[in-house]
Amino acid sequence: MTQSIDDRASAAILPHFDLAHTVAEDEIDAQQHVHNLRYLQWTLWAAGRHTESIGWDAKAALDRGLGWVVREHSIQYRGAALAGDRIIVRTWVHDLQRFASRRKSVICRPADQKVLAKVETRWVFVDLREHKALAIPDLAKQNLVLCPEPPPLPWEDEEAE
Repeated sequence: MTQSIDDRASAAILPHFDLAHTVAEDEIDAQQHVHNLRYLQWTLWAAGRHTESIGWDAKAALDRGLGWVVREHSIQYRGAALAGDRIIVRTWVHDLQRFASRRKSVICRPADQKVLAKVETRWVFVDLREHKALAIPDLAKQNLVLCPEPPPLPWEDEEAE
């Protein structure tokens, strides 16, 4: 089952979130495949939509001078996406520490069941005015479901139904 921002009110909170995207022509580089920075952008979009879907109000936090910042990214590229490809970015929060959390994502193309990239990002909760890390507040954790093991790939979900 895939949870999107549109059905969050009626669906149980899942440990993962899927962002569907169709690769646009302007995402293609000189080598005729998706530019590597787009993979990273897609995971950032998915992370933002995931946290929004579980009730985190990023704008309200920003108004209070609080937010999440990236400490580290790790990307393993495994295949190329092309213009017109329908991709899924499946993301989940792998773990949570006092000041930081680790989010993992897999970018895949269901049409040929190909994993295109695996991404890991370490996020730190910060006071943006003081530029210092803060303990992650309970409000930021309250609807969060940790997923220490990778969830099934989207086509494995479909096989289970």
